[in-house]
Amino acid sequence: MAIHRLHLEEEDEDFALFAIHCGEAPFKMAFLMNQFLKWQLKREREDVCVVRSGKQQQYPRFRYVSRHDQIDHLLLSNVDFPEDDASNELGLGLFDAMNGPGLSATYLMPEFKKVDYLLKIEAPLADGEIKSIVGQIKSIKEVVSTYVIPHNKIKNINPLNN
Repeated sequence: MAIHRLHLEEEDEDFALFAIHCGEAPFKMAFLMNQFLKWQLKREREDVCVVRSGKQQQYPRFRYVSRHDQIDHLLLSNVDFPEDDASNELGLGLFDAMNGPGLSATYLMPEFKKVDYLLKIEAPLADGEIKSIVGQIKSIKEVVSTYVIPHNKIKNINPLNN
């Protein structure tokens, strides 16, 4: 009996993934990036939905496709604070809710728990272009930090492709 071996090679996708640390709400982050980078990020009709442990998690998604070179820019919130019905039923006060069960954060990409936003640019970028984008994002005063995430640190790219 002959042995058949398949060699599967993953295609190295041409994209850059940026981590952004910023405590602003998703709509404000998109607004600030539009203002500083001269983009036109718009909220998608459907959020990225992930079902984990039987619970549906939703992460806001903003997209901009540049007109002159058709490059896709995708801004995703990495953090979701699902509402817990138990805290609503208890009628907890304003400050009790901060310590209650309703604020357990979930993450789109759990391997990056400290990252607030992920920016995926679907195009091969030169080092100069990457430095320029990082510099422009860092110029936003509300942004604490930003950097490029190496492809080998990404465990699962599927949440970014939804």
